[in-house]
Amino acid sequence: MIDIYLRHALALNASDLFISATKAPYFRIKGQVRAAEGGEAVTEEEVCAFRAAVLGAANEAAYQASGTYDISYTLSEQERFRLNFYATLQGSAFVARPLCSGGTLFADALHLPPVLMSLCEQSRGLILVVGSTGSGKSTTLATMVNHINRTASKHILTLEDPIEFLHEDVQSLVSQREINVHAASFAAALRSGLRENPDVIVVGEMRDTETMQVAVSAALTGHLVITTVHTSNAVQTIERVISMFPEDLRQQAATDLSLALLGVAAQRLLPSAQGEGMVPAVEILLTSPLIRKLIEARNYIMLEDTLRQMPVPGMQTFTREILRLYRGGKVSLDDAKKAVDNPDEFELLCKGMETGADTFRQGYSTKGLNGEDDDAVGMRELLRMASRQGASDLLLTTGVPPSLRITGEWCHIDLPPLNDDDMRRLIFSVVTQRQRAELEERRELDLSLSVRVKMTDQREVTTRFRVNVFYQRGGLGAVFRVVNAEIPTPERLGIPPRVIELTEKKQGLFLMVGPTGSGKSTTIASLLNHVNRTRPAHIVTVEDPIEFAYDNDKSIIEQRELHSDTLSFATALKYAMRQAPDIIMVGEMRDPETMAAALTASETGHLVFATLHTNNAPQTIDRIVDSFPTGQQNQIRLQLASTLLAIVSQRLLPRNGGEGRIAAFEVMIATPPVCVLIRDNKTFQLPSIIETSQRDGMFTMEHYMKALEQRGLIAPGEIEKYSSEAKRFG
Repeated sequence: MIDIYLRHALALNASDLFISATKAPYFRIKGQVRAAEGGEAVTEEEVCAFRAAVLGAANEAAYQASGTYDISYTLSEQERFRLNFYATLQGSAFVARPLCSGGTLFADALHLPPVLMSLCEQSRGLILVVGSTGSGKSTTLATMVNHINRTASKHILTLEDPIEFLHEDVQSLVSQREINVHAASFAAALRSGLRENPDVIVVGEMRDTETMQVAVSAALTGHLVITTVHTSNAVQTIERVISMFPEDLRQQAATDLSLALLGVAAQRLLPSAQGEGMVPAVEILLTSPLIRKLIEARNYIMLEDTLRQMPVPGMQTFTREILRLYRGGKVSLDDAKKAVDNPDEFELLCKGMETGADTFRQGYSTKGLNGEDDDAVGMRELLRMASRQGASDLLLTTGVPPSLRITGEWCHIDLPPLNDDDMRRLIFSVVTQRQRAELEERRELDLSLSVRVKMTDQREVTTRFRVNVFYQRGGLGAVFRVVNAEIPTPERLGIPPRVIELTEKKQGLFLMVGPTGSGKSTTIASLLNHVNRTRPAHIVTVEDPIEFAYDNDKSIIEQRELHSDTLSFATALKYAMRQAPDIIMVGEMRDPETMAAALTASETGHLVFATLHTNNAPQTIDRIVDSFPTGQQNQIRLQLASTLLAIVSQRLLPRNGGEGRIAAFEVMIATPPVCVLIRDNKTFQLPSIIETSQRDGMFTMEHYMKALEQRGLIAPGEIEKYSSEAKRFG
C-alpha cells in the first residue's frame, strides 16, 4: 500500500508525501498540503513494517534510540525518495520526498539569479545557501552542481543526508556520498573527502561546529565549498556560523570566514501568482573588502546596512527582490507581504516611499495599498498635502494633529491628534536598525526621504524631504522639510551679485550662516549649481543628509552622505583633499575637527563652502575660534584671516501679500580691514566695518531689510520682528 502512495506522489508531481499511522496520506502539491482523495488510513503495523524493511536492523536500532532517521529509498532506477522517519503522539510516521535527476535543473528555468552560477565558477572559496526547511535549498545546490558539471572539467564531491538529486557525469566527475550509508557524519565525510582530491565539495548541511570548521578550512586551502545552513537571511547566517564556535574561538572563526566566504544566498519560496508552482526570492550578500572587514569585526548591524545600501551588481535584499517579483506579476501582494520581514515597510515601498537605504512604511492609519480604508489618512497623503500646498515643513508630534508650515506660519491639518503609537509606527519605519540605535543613543537623528507623489494635475513627481527625528517629553517627534527638486538660480533667490562673484574664486573659505530654516542649504545649492552651469570644476559635497541632487553640466559633482558614504564630516574632508576637488562643500561645521579640516582645505588651494548655525559675522568668527582650546585660538584667527572670503548671513521673511517668502542677507567680505580685525581679536568692530563698506559689496541685515521694505517686497513692520537693531531706522 505504501509503495502505491509513493508512486502516486510521483504521478501527482508532489514535492512531499506525508504518511502517519491511523491517518490518510497527505501530498504537498505546489506548496499546498492536501489529503489524498479517497485515501485509506495507514496502520501502525504497515508503517513499522515498511520502516524496518527500509532501515535494516542497525539503522532501526538507531531510530529507536533517537526517534528519527533520514535515509534514501529506491523503488526502481527512476523512482527514488528521501525518507525521514519520526514518531508522533498518534504513532509512527514518515515524510517522503521524490528525488529527481539533477541534470534537469537549470538556473533560468528555476528563476535563480545569474550571480549564483557566477559564484560556482570560482576556483576556491565558500558559498552558503540558506533558508528554512522547504525553501528549496537542496534544489538550488543541485542546480549549482549541474551548472559546474556542464561547464567545467572538475571533480565534484557531494556529501548528502540523504542524496536527493542524482547527477550523471557530463564534463565533470561527480561522486555522491550519503551520510549514514557511506560515512558516519558530515565532518568525517569531509575529512576523508579532502583526501580524494576534489575541486568542488558540496556539503548538504553544516550542522555542527566541526563540520563548519572543516568546511571553512577546505575553502581556505584551494577548494570550492558549497553548503547550506538553516537560517532566515544573509546577515543572520554570518552571525549564526560564528556564534556556533566557543567564545574563545569566535574571533578566529570570524577572521577565517571573512577570508573564505564568496557569498550568501538566502532563499524563500513564494506561491506563483499564476498558480504554477513556487517562485524563489533570493537575498544575495557578496563579499567585498568592506564586507570582509565587517565580518571579521562581527559588526552585524553595519553589515545589514551595507547589504541594503552598497551598490554592488548582483547583491540584493529580500525586500527589493520580493518587490521586483510583485511588480513583475510573479507573486501576489498578499503572498509578498507574508514573505517579507516587515509587511508595512514593504507596502509603502510599493507606493514609492523610501530613504536612500531603507523603506518608509505607513503609519497613522492601517490603510492598504488599494486604499480600502477611505476614512483613514496615511503617511503618503500627509506628504502629498505638504507638497501640494507648497509647505516648507511637515511637523509630527504627539498630542496635536499633523501641522504644515506655509509661508512661515504653522497651521494644523484637520485630523485627530497623533498619539505615541502613531509616532512610533511612523518614525521607526523610516529608519534602519543602525539609525534607530543612533536615535535611541543620541536622542536625535537626521536623514533624507524621497517620495513619488501624484499632483493635482496628475503629474507624478519625486519630492525629497529632509527629516529630523527627536525626543520631546519622553515621546518621539519629527519634522519633514520639503526640498525642492528644482535648484533655484541665484537671480531667482535674489542673492547679491557680489556674493555670486565669489564662486569664481579658486580658493578660500565661504561661510553661509543663519538659524535653522533660514534657507542656507538652498542658497549654497544655488551657488554650486551656478558653478556647475558656468565653468568646469570638480565639486565634492559632504552632507547630512543629501538634500538637493545635482545633474552634472559643465562640472562634475560628487555627493557624499554622512553614514551612508562616509562616517564623519572630518574624515570625509580629510580624504576629499585627495580626490582632486576644486570645490568642497561641507553641509555643517559641527565640531573643531571639521572646522580645522575646512580651514586646512581652504589653505591648500580649494574653494570651500560651509554652513554654521550662527546669526551674524562677528558671532560666526567668535563661535569658530571659541570651539578650539585656548592655546590654539591665535592660530585659528590667523588661519581665518588668511583664508576667509566672506560670511553671508540669511533670514527668510514673508513676502508682502502672503505669496511665499523672500531672503534677506547680511554680507561681510574679507577685505584687508576685516582680516586685521579678525587677526587682532576685535570682532566687536566688524559691524561698523560692514556698515561703512557698501562699496565693497557689504551691508548689514537691517539695511538689506530696509531696502526690501522700501521696494514693497515685505510688509511694514516686518523689520521690527526680525531685527535686533531696528531702532536705528526709527
